[in-house]
Amino acid sequence: MTSGPPRVLAGLDDLSPFSKQLPFVVLYLAAAAMSAIIPSLVVSSVPSLVAGLCVVGGATVLAIVFRPPKLARFGTIVLALDVVAVGLLRHGTGESHSIFSSLLLLPVLWFAALQGRRYVLYAVCGVALSISVPFLLGARVADNPNELARGLITAGVYAVAALVINQLAARARRHLGSVSRKAAKASEELARAAQIQRFLLPKQSAILEGYETAGACIPSKAVGGDFFDWYAIDGGLGFTLGDVMGKGAGAGMIAATTRAVIRSARNSEDPVRALMLTSDCLATELSEAAAFATLFHARLRAEDGRVLFSDAGHGLSLLVRAGGTWERLGSGEMPVGLMPDATWTSREITLAPGDMIVSFSDGVLDLYDGTLAAIDEVAALALNADRAQDIVDAVHQMASGNSNPDDVTVLAVRRSGLDTAAARDPGLGNGRALSSASTA
Repeated sequence: MTSGPPRVLAGLDDLSPFSKQLPFVVLYLAAAAMSAIIPSLVVSSVPSLVAGLCVVGGATVLAIVFRPPKLARFGTIVLALDVVAVGLLRHGTGESHSIFSSLLLLPVLWFAALQGRRYVLYAVCGVALSISVPFLLGARVADNPNELARGLITAGVYAVAALVINQLAARARRHLGSVSRKAAKASEELARAAQIQRFLLPKQSAILEGYETAGACIPSKAVGGDFFDWYAIDGGLGFTLGDVMGKGAGAGMIAATTRAVIRSARNSEDPVRALMLTSDCLATELSEAAAFATLFHARLRAEDGRVLFSDAGHGLSLLVRAGGTWERLGSGEMPVGLMPDATWTSREITLAPGDMIVSFSDGVLDLYDGTLAAIDEVAALALNADRAQDIVDAVHQMASGNSNPDDVTVLAVRRSGLDTAAARDPGLGNGRALSSASTA
């Protein structure tokens, strides 16, 4: 499912009528208070001043009423009332001597910023109306011969300003539309990449008599650099957990490449072969990406539980014994892709009935305190697990719904106990693979 495009920036179209009205109200009240308090300011008409305050109050009430997005288109009514209020303020504070004529700039700005050239005309008409208010209330040109000329010049200046603002707002809308379309396309492509990455994870548990497999991968972003995998090999099972440096789409692409290269070595009995092929790929085809990955790769022989594994700098795998003990399968070797001449060795362990291998990424440690001490906590979960799926479910539950700083991945392979129903019937007791978005 693709989410909508992100809000790249908030333009003037996103502001509600009340958001536009609020600064005008504050300035208007300040102007009225200054006129009443400062002796040097003229109050030429108290009724006009009071009427202007009433008009502003009514406009503010309407701005609140028109606040819902469905009613925002009626916000021009609020602007028209503000224009009238400025005219009343000018008339009430000395007309041509008023210092508050500049308040007209705010409604002109909001008018001119609306989409469409007609709003430039509305802004000019508003200026003309505001200038005409004193004359409509009885002021005479003969008493102030410069007022009309001043009004005409003011109207011309505001008309040019309104045209410029309208043009800039139109350009901003076009730019925002272009950015939003690009963001939507990028979001769609990222969602598709995340879907493909989920498809690459095992959908079902490996069908191997006497064994259980389970895994989960929860990327910290839409696409992550962790992966787990298992697949049938001659006489057993190959399984891998990888953690690519970084997060996001780039790490996800490298993780998919790493998975494919490892699978290409499925016919080699030595797990080191898969690491060498991966290292060659990262050091040649992907050398400019400066990519490296930590890997735990193993091959299980079903008949006797023998496991050959190689660890490339991962070191976060546990061997959990049925008797209640565990040991860490540490690593002293380099990640693949970090050093071109690095070498790796194979090690061998045996899974007895009831034993389990648990491998996980360092994102699991971040679910605790982020230090290696958290390995003890993961081991405790494994010791309390009766199935491979139990520990995977426990980790998945902790990670789901949280904003994890790193990808969280866990893989468990368990040899069923001889006296369990799973040992008698391979269709019972097997785990399942979990992705970041769904449970298969």
